[in-house]
Amino acid sequence: MDYFKKAPILKGNKVTLRMINPDIDNQSFFDMFLEPDLHLWTGNTVPINENETYELLCKYRDLNGLISWAIINNETQEFIGTYWIALEDENPKLISSEAQRIGKKYWRQGYTKEARILIYDFVFFQLFAEEIHAVAWKDNINSCKSMEYIGFSLIHTEKSLFSKHNQVLEKNHYILKKEIWIKRRQEILL
Repeated sequence: MDYFKKAPILKGNKVTLRMINPDIDNQSFFDMFLEPDLHLWTGNTVPINENETYELLCKYRDLNGLISWAIINNETQEFIGTYWIALEDENPKLISSEAQRIGKKYWRQGYTKEARILIYDFVFFQLFAEEIHAVAWKDNINSCKSMEYIGFSLIHTEKSLFSKHNQVLEKNHYILKKEIWIKRRQEILL
């Protein structure tokens, strides 16, 4: 599934999402990824050097089945994060996962919310997907609350090894259906 391999530009009031450009974005991405709190609930670790983050940006940009964006602050034109979605090869009506990383200084200021609105509108109205699946560790309370606020429903929880911490933890599996997004979107935009 190679359509939209070049991520389309998605523009909102606070952020613009554009295709990742490692040559331009890496310094800001590296600086952002030095924040330990950004990696608490992910498989990532704090990078050792800029080569690590450069390779990660190239992976996000080049991996088949992934559409990825750089998140740009419209006011400053500063790179503030990344967003990607994974397409399901066997079922084009399904987005099998989505993830975003936004610099800590932009948390809880509406940047992630607007990026999500742009992405979900793209997924449901341009890709014509019917649902998005996502996962979050149950103890990652902020991510779980954020997904539930936007309209995701918890479909099941499973115990899974979080190898980064060598612990078995509960992982929540969520789904956002198109019809729920259409209803929820109107409430969020008010």
